[in-house]
Amino acid sequence: MPEPVVYIRGLPQSLFEHPTAKEEVKEDLKAIIDLSDENLAELHKHLTGAEGFLDPKVLLATIQKVVKDSNAAEAVRRIIINIGPPQVEQVVTLLEEKQKEKNFPFDQTQLERLKQILKNLIRPYPALARFQKAKRLANITGQQLETVELICDLRPIFDENRKNVEGMMPYTRLHIVATGEDGLPKPFEVELTHQQVIDLAEKAEKAKSKLDVLRRSIKKWLPGGLPDLSLTQIPQKGSNNDS
Repeated sequence: MPEPVVYIRGLPQSLFEHPTAKEEVKEDLKAIIDLSDENLAELHKHLTGAEGFLDPKVLLATIQKVVKDSNAAEAVRRIIINIGPPQVEQVVTLLEEKQKEKNFPFDQTQLERLKQILKNLIRPYPALARFQKAKRLANITGQQLETVELICDLRPIFDENRKNVEGMMPYTRLHIVATGEDGLPKPFEVELTHQQVIDLAEKAEKAKSKLDVLRRSIKKWLPGGLPDLSLTQIPQKGSNNDS
């Protein structure tokens, strides 16, 4: 069953107001407060000079070239992903407002340092912008497939009195669930003839061949030009279930 969809508005305010997210953000801010100016300069150099796409794995690996502590590196990655350059001033203002709270985890000196770190850390990075654009394109160019099933079964053919089975009818049902524009699952079913099943399999094989050609061409024309997204990843063998 598809997972429920929850809409969260008001970023970055919601990051600090939701009980779970609030603690996670605090822990991430604590983890990055010891970054030195030299660390920040090195991070900026590596992230600005990154080629291709800074997907989450590549982004983390790039950060770990400078930040050796794994927890701190993960915190840097999350902050860069969750807080964009246009939101830095909002976050700084929000931190200043939260300073008045009883359990605020930073003193005035730490808060000033944290503001400097955020302003120096969260900047436009071309490779990250390319990945975010690719991710948006993957989501807006069509409804995302959640599941697809080919269900094969038999239907009995009864006599007039419904007491005896006089024959059996094999059938195949194609069941598709896609994610709609509202984020909710949209199911669709259709009956396939035997010939249509064969045609579908042949078209799938042709599509696989075309994708192989396109992937090789991208690697040849634009090295590092293929973003690592669910839309482009090659699945592991044996990951599908038969029905």
